[in-house]
Amino acid sequence: MHLNGELVTKKWLASRLEHVIWDNDEKILTDEVTRGIEYGFRVIFSPSHHWHSFVHDLLAGSDVIMSTPINFKDGLMPAAAAAKQAEIAYAGGCRSIDVYPDMSAWTMRRWDLITEYVHAVRESFDGEVKVLTMCNDSLDDMYRMCDAIKEGGATHIKAYDYNKMGAPLNRIQGLRKKADELGLGLKASGNGKYWTTAILMGAYAAGADLVSASNTFEIVDDLPVFEELYSRIEY
Repeated sequence: MHLNGELVTKKWLASRLEHVIWDNDEKILTDEVTRGIEYGFRVIFSPSHHWHSFVHDLLAGSDVIMSTPINFKDGLMPAAAAAKQAEIAYAGGCRSIDVYPDMSAWTMRRWDLITEYVHAVRESFDGEVKVLTMCNDSLDDMYRMCDAIKEGGATHIKAYDYNKMGAPLNRIQGLRKKADELGLGLKASGNGKYWTTAILMGAYAAGADLVSASNTFEIVDDLPVFEELYSRIEY
């Protein structure tokens, strides 16, 4: 099976996945990080600053990038606090972060404040900065958000839909064009454990470079089933 000219294998799929961990349990973290290395995920998350050193040590010697969420509780963390959180993340070994933007600024459509927020975080973090972009917005607001985070120094647009079902494929398509225009990467959010292998493959076909989810093991394991079922479709 090929997608956009590339041979799709479990290894190919894993190399584009970011495994999100929310558990604060040493045994679960050890198991998921160890398995994640074996699967070959591109990124594995540390759930919070309390676990950065622990996850970093587990990842030692692998090529897996460590990431963590910034300002994810309610999106209301002040810029200075988010910048400090990013600084701590970098010192703890993270080389990628997912940033929830200033939701007050987003509600007011104050794109200048969004830019300032992302800039403050970027100044404290020398790595991949992936900023959530709300796919529920109008197309105009969604694209203005992209312009704002680019100006602030983001490296990736993160396609996010806060209805908990994952970013719509048509919005991912639109964001792919915008990301290319701005010179940014594009990551799609699987909103935790809601995405299947089929939806994920649709996201890649729509233009996502990366996808984050917490059920990544199942997504990779189900690839043969996806291939067998979709081989029955004729065009």
